[in-house]
Amino acid sequence: MKLLLEQVSSFFTPSHKKPIDEHLISDSTTRRLLEDAEDLLIRITENLPKNNQNKTITRKQPEWKIKVKIKQTMIIITLTDQKKSTAPINKRIVIRCYRKYIKADNGVGVCKEASIHYIKDGRAQIRSVKDSPLFRTLFYRIHYLDSALANDITLLQETSKAMLQQQETLLKTSDGHDILFLIEEAKRYQKLLKHFQVDPAIENRLGRILQQANQLQDDFSLLDFEERHVVRRMLREDIPSLLHTFISLTAEHQAAQIENIYMTLTKMELTLIDFNEKLEKERVSRMDYLFQLQSLRYDRNTKQKRN
Repeated sequence: MKLLLEQVSSFFTPSHKKPIDEHLISDSTTRRLLEDAEDLLIRITENLPKNNQNKTITRKQPEWKIKVKIKQTMIIITLTDQKKSTAPINKRIVIRCYRKYIKADNGVGVCKEASIHYIKDGRAQIRSVKDSPLFRTLFYRIHYLDSALANDITLLQETSKAMLQQQETLLKTSDGHDILFLIEEAKRYQKLLKHFQVDPAIENRLGRILQQANQLQDDFSLLDFEERHVVRRMLREDIPSLLHTFISLTAEHQAAQIENIYMTLTKMELTLIDFNEKLEKERVSRMDYLFQLQSLRYDRNTKQKRN
């Protein structure tokens, strides 16, 4: 019955309000596009114009184009794939949000449009990305920019915490089998931490952990089940929970716990180093085996003995 109601509801829902199929935008190219858009919004926020006038900022990359329009009434983001894009679908994404002093809901500027336009099976399609988990950080960035333009310091702090918590939630609810996705989202989490005054030693240690995790990607399947589970749990749950709890502490309690945090992250890094060393040994062993195999197949002396 529930499924039938959902089908009926979907039938009467306009195309531009139907949610996009997540698998169409979960590719690495689209994720990099979103990260680039988020980075551009950060740069704009950090270098706000002195006067609150209309402004258009454009960033062009070989695979995509990003345009940000800041108006008195709206903030408009347009993301467009270029001809050289390696994304599975060529798309154009338009996000239009009211400035919060014009039209707001719970202190956040109302989103008037969040659409994605693309071609599928030879037909033009339009769907909504408003509720897509991959776009939540981008929406927070828009809200953060709006708050900065309004010079609302309190909301800026609240937005930073909300973005960090949202990224933590995204990691915990993501597909644990996709190690590449987990690493990319963990990197985004690392970027969000820069909004908080985290000790440089902790940031550095986290970066080293992600470097080690990155090295595991290609041969991740060679690890045994328990080892793969450890890596996924580390990226999805352990690191976000640990750091989010640490940030929520007062400055006094953070100072008291910083050594414990550092030691815990160090143990995580050493665990990943052990896994990488194991994989390297297996690669060497595999290489030796291949040399022996090729020698048996192509060694002339061996062939002569057979004859």
